[in-house]
Amino acid sequence: MALRYELRASKAPKSPQKPVPALVPVEEEEAARALAPVVEVLSPAEGREAGFIAPEGREAVEVLAAVKSNLVEVFPDFVVGSFAVPDHHDTTKPPALFSFYLDKQHLVFIEDGQCAAELLEKMADSGVMRSLSTAHCLYLFMKTLLMNDFVFLAELEESMEDLEEAMLARQVDVSTLRIMNFRRQTIGLGMYYQQIGAMADVVGDDENKLLSRGEAHSFDRIASFADRLTARAEALKEYSMQLHELHQTRISLKQNSVMQVLTIVTVLFAPLTLVTGWFGMNLAVMPGLDWPWLWALLIVLAVTFSSGLLAFFHRKGWL
Repeated sequence: MALRYELRASKAPKSPQKPVPALVPVEEEEAARALAPVVEVLSPAEGREAGFIAPEGREAVEVLAAVKSNLVEVFPDFVVGSFAVPDHHDTTKPPALFSFYLDKQHLVFIEDGQCAAELLEKMADSGVMRSLSTAHCLYLFMKTLLMNDFVFLAELEESMEDLEEAMLARQVDVSTLRIMNFRRQTIGLGMYYQQIGAMADVVGDDENKLLSRGEAHSFDRIASFADRLTARAEALKEYSMQLHELHQTRISLKQNSVMQVLTIVTVLFAPLTLVTGWFGMNLAVMPGLDWPWLWALLIVLAVTFSSGLLAFFHRKGWL
């Protein structure tokens, strides 16, 4: 369902006497005849029918949307771009895809899903608008998009620390897939933040002079924020690789422990193996076979030898 807002001054709940910029919901007819800037969320079919979007802009929007990445392209009178917002908890899932068109009077998001609509509703409810311009609205949109990501990355790091402590304490058996999921997650988020930062840089350069100096500077802040998120995701990626190395070390230690036990068992049974091999030979004459105390002597020697080996292994800490 389409969503439409008009950027105009509205009375603030806490101080009604002082109008503030706001996203005010309007109907389609009101948006069509509005003199103030308009922000809309349209379906792809509605976007193709929007008369205020130039043909080259409509074509550029469709091309960028098909790329499934975070990109922006600047034209003389407008800016178009696309977003591919990953599922932070599982970056292997398809991202939320939507595109946008920006000029001085219109900011239009075109999507099949609900991501852009939910972010705009959040912005409208928060009352954080400071300027009645579409560029300022796009800035707040990108800021809202990244707002809680530092908190999410902190929670992700806590999960990785808990996993590390559990591995060190040998409380759980961790699968390699679980650790690699952390790595894929941080790599995907790092690429996403890099692309958002690059988008903000391009818009902030303001080659077509659609933005005021303050609005261009605000996109520089978005780029800086995205760079910090990129660095944080990169640090977590390195941490996930350390977890993988720790996991491999634990596997190696476990394998060494199993091989140590097998070696000890083999050594303990070596005397019996020797006796079995010696007396199992098909010889006509075997020295000592006629001695009545031979088997008692062999048993005593085997028990003594095995007991000595057990005592030696215990003293070395191998048992």
